[in-house]
Formats: sequence, C-alpha cells, structure tokens
Amino acid sequence: MALSLQGFLGQKEFWIFLFILGWVLLNWPLIELTSGYVILGTPAILIYIASIWLFFILALYLFDRGNFD
Repeated sequence: MALSLQGFLGQKEFWIFLFILGWVLLNWPLIELTSGYVILGTPAILIYIASIWLFFILALYLFDRGNFD
C-alpha cells in the first residue's frame, strides 16, 4: 500500500503535529538556549526565531498548496 503525500497532508493529526512542533520550538526553554550568543553581529535569538518562523511559513504554504491540487 503506497502512502500519498496528498492524503498525509489532509489529515488533522498532521496539522496538530505542526502546531505542537511550533509551540515546542518557540517555547521559553529552547529560546533561552540561544541567549547570550552572537552570530555575525546578530543576536542568535533573533536568528533562531526568524529561521523557525520562516520554516513554518514555507511548510504551511507548501502543504496548503498541495491540498488544492
């Protein structure tokens, strides 16, 4: 039995998983790990938050786009 990406992305459990993953990655303990570090003159906390934010925007865009094909 082959799994299709279309069926996988349409499941409510997958969207709940993305929400929980985002909540965990943007939760205080993980954000606190980056405090005090500087990467190329930019605080690491800003790079961390921006990269997680961009990842989720791209993931949601691609997954939502796949649901309408």
